[in-house]
Formats: sequence, structure tokens, C-alpha cells
Amino acid sequence: EGSSRKKRPCVPATRPASINIDCFRFHSELGRGSFAKVMMATWTSRKQRVAMKISEKTPETEMEVRVLKVAKGSPFLCHAYGAFQSKNHAYIILEYIRGGTLMAAMRKAGHLKEDTIAFYAAEMICGLQFLHSNGIIHRDLKPANILLDGERHIKIADFGLAMDNMVGNNTTTGLIGTTRYMAPEVLQGEQYNAAADWWSLGIIFYQMATSIFPFFAKNGNQLSALMEEPIYPSWLSKELVDLLQALLKKDQHLRLGTTGNIRKHPFFHHIDWVQLENRQVQPPFQLAVRSVEDFCDSDGESAFFSRKKMMNSNSRVLEDFSFLDSGCQE
Repeated sequence: EGSSRKKRPCVPATRPASINIDCFRFHSELGRGSFAKVMMATWTSRKQRVAMKISEKTPETEMEVRVLKVAKGSPFLCHAYGAFQSKNHAYIILEYIRGGTLMAAMRKAGHLKEDTIAFYAAEMICGLQFLHSNGIIHRDLKPANILLDGERHIKIADFGLAMDNMVGNNTTTGLIGTTRYMAPEVLQGEQYNAAADWWSLGIIFYQMATSIFPFFAKNGNQLSALMEEPIYPSWLSKELVDLLQALLKKDQHLRLGTTGNIRKHPFFHHIDWVQLENRQVQPPFQLAVRSVEDFCDSDGESAFFSRKKMMNSNSRVLEDFSFLDSGCQE
């Protein structure tokens, strides 16, 4: 994929003997899904703001922690400080990324200038190539799962649907992810690999450039990506159009990212990849990040994870789940 960055070893971690829910004070809710929610919290002994993901005990939760242990090696991926479990629930202590989602920033900014697109696309590429070099595919890349930190740098987040051991010729199956970002091979139930992530990235780049999706689901037809070709507005440069066309190849074997060197594409001719990977390039000012200063304490997990809502709670112990990053040990 053209990455110059070598694989990095996981940061040493130990099992936390004393970390539990009582170590945190909970504030506002940051997001929720069917089986999990994310709360803003304060790690009281460290006086540190964190994002706490509270979920049911599922194989996806175990996968997410495995990926997060690897993600520590890239500045463009969301990091975890640790994880622990109670009888029924799993808890992941994540860095609090205050800038909000790329989706929210795009809605506010409208379609972006091409130098802004190039910068944020390049940071996403660095994060994604790091995952792929470690045998991990994300499978749910979309603007809602890409965050902006306080300095407006990219952080790819939410590894709950990720798949590891995707090395060599390994492939996987399953209609996993968000339909409008799914690659044709995923939609058709075929075997797929990391090329599916590059398709999703192409959809995101198209949205950044135009504020719309490249494929229109007429009459609720979610398979339009299989039949339609994107329309490229006249204001897009030929370099950007060529990049989008290369990422949105319906044949996964011809798609840029898994074939060719995306870093050498003409659209990125002005990107200094070494400086960018070291976060030495100043982000553009077009994307504004939110500022959250005042927080209201909440009742933490109790309201969401009442016994009525957790009829299928899993009390099994998750092996190799609990850990504490070496930098967080008391």
C-alpha cells in the first residue's frame, strides 16, 4: 500500500488489579448504540478526562480491545488507556477526543477546499495503512467514526466491527458496516479484504469534496453502488477526480490502496509524508472543532444498563480483555 511506516510493537500493558467503575465520575453521554454507549468521564485519581465505552460482553468487544492495543502505535488512531470488566459489562477507557466527528465538521463547513481534503485524506491514509500493515481491516469507515482532536488532527475510531488476522491472502465475508459506505464486494456477499476499506475511504473523500454521496439510493435501493457510476462536478480538479475514480473501482483487485502506491498519487504531490506522520504539519483552519468546557454529572451506567435493558447480559469472564497501559499505572 506504499506505507513507509514499519509495524510497531504494542505498548506493554498489565492487568489492572484495582481499576473499576468507582474510579470514575461520569458526565455527559457522547454516543450510544444498541449494545453500548460512550460516556464522558473523569478518572478521579488522575484528574483526567476520558471517554468510557460501556458495553455488553460480546466477541466484538474483545476484538475492539485487541485492535486498540495495536492502535497505540499510530497517532491517527483512537487510543485506549485500559479496559476492565464487571460481572455483566465490559468497560474500555478511551482517550477523550474533544473535537467531535468529521461528519459534524463537514456539515458545518460544507464541501471542503482541495488542500483541506488532501491534508485530512493523507492523515486518514496513514492511520488506515497502519491498521492494514498489522493485519487489521476496519469495516465501518465513515465520517461519524472519524474524530478531530483539539489540534484538528484526525483520529480514526470505533473498532467494534474490525477484523484482525487479515494478512496475506486472507479474506472474510459478512454484510458488516454501514450500507452507504460498503464496497460492492461486501454488498454482494463476496469474499473481501482490505480493499473494502479503501472503497469506504473513497466515499468519504467524495463527500468531503461535494457534500453528497457519489451513489444515490433511488426508491430505497441500497445497491445503487453496484450499478451506478459517480458524477464528478466540474469544479473538482482532474487530480482529485482521478483519485476518486481509482478508489471507487468496483473491481476490488484494481482499486487503489491495495494496488499501486496511493501516497504517490498526484493529488498528494505537496504532502510531506514524513512530516505529516510525525504530526509536524499544521492542520488547515477550515474545520472547526467544538469546545466543551462545562459538564454535568450523570448517574453513569445505571440508567442505560438497567436489568430490564440487559436481559441477555453475559456474565462470562473475557479472557485477555482487561489491561492497563503502562503509562497509566499508579
